Amino acid sequence: MTQFAHSSYFETQVLTATPQKLRLMLIEAAIRFGHKTIDAWARDDNETATDSLIRCRDIIGELLSAVRPEEGELTRSVADIYLFLFQALTTAQQERDKHQVQEVLSVLEVERDTWKKVCEQMPEAPAAPPSALKEITSSGQAAIPPIDFTSGGGSNTSSVSFDA
Repeated sequence: MTQFAHSSYFETQVLTATPQKLRLMLIEAAIRFGHKTIDAWARDDNETATDSLIRCRDIIGELLSAVRPEEGELTRSVADIYLFLFQALTTAQQERDKHQVQEVLSVLEVERDTWKKVCEQMPEAPAAPPSALKEITSSGQAAIPPIDFTSGGGSNTSSVSFDA
């Protein structure tokens, strides 16, 4: 497959994905970058390792920013886990500690398996709550509801790149 065809396919996949599928894609990308970091350290390729680790950490930051801890105990726990992972990756970068990256990957792999099950059980995007449909911006347009992963809802936008 040519680079253009792959890029075009991937763009279509992202633009048509449900919120839960997008979350799964982010988690999978974080796992890829974590493994890429460990592999680069094994080759003493510090530049690639640093770039990969930063990208992995950026994805964790994106996942964290999508969680609303004020929604309840479950979302606070999820936010705490992502914050822990973010901090562990920061420490791993400073200490060049592949074991910390591996620990982060083991948590992300459980998270990936969980979101795979969510995607299987909920292949369609969840309906927006009625209150979200009533939100109007100052321009008079309907507002896009914020990300709410407690009910499986979400947004299809992200500033994080999935590509390795």
